[in-house]
Amino acid sequence: MQPAEKDGQLFVIIQDITYDSGEGDEEEESEKYRVSLEKEFNVTFENVNIGPSVDIPAFLTTIATTMVPLWSVILGAFFLGKPIKENLDAWCEIGHRVREFFAHPVVLSKRGASVIAVEAILEEMDRAPKSIQLLSYRSILYGDKAKLRSLETSSEISETPETLLLGFVLHVFEIEADGQKYRVGVNGQDTDIIEIE
Repeated sequence: MQPAEKDGQLFVIIQDITYDSGEGDEEEESEKYRVSLEKEFNVTFENVNIGPSVDIPAFLTTIATTMVPLWSVILGAFFLGKPIKENLDAWCEIGHRVREFFAHPVVLSKRGASVIAVEAILEEMDRAPKSIQLLSYRSILYGDKAKLRSLETSSEISETPETLLLGFVLHVFEIEADGQKYRVGVNGQDTDIIEIE
């Protein structure tokens, strides 16, 4: 059974680059890679599969947002669609922690992707907004990036996608920042942002 991201957790997943490489004992190489990641980041990783129809082996670690209670409160309020007007600098702190893993092929869960989406908006605005508010969240099948522009505006905040699906997911956020609405698509380290009406 695959782990499911819950409140107070933020999953970061690194794809197993040793899979299907054709070099040596695959299980041994995978284990060496996992151990090297644990040493590099000083966290534990567990084996997961992020491919629903084809194996995409990966390693999952959890950033416990409860270790910094402010993170948990901000993310909780954000996903309830509440305006966030204080402690916006905490997004940068969370983002820094998530980006530490970006030297590797990373896949993010809903909460991790939200951090990257908000960072993209801050960069687009070139300043910190006075408030941000999640208008909608959904996950769609990753593929054609042009689809981001053609999506209908939504007001639904969907549940977190299953871990098994994350290898093929584009996280789509619609966020209002200081009256301007943005749609942000996040797939791992890839981010696309457009202004919407």
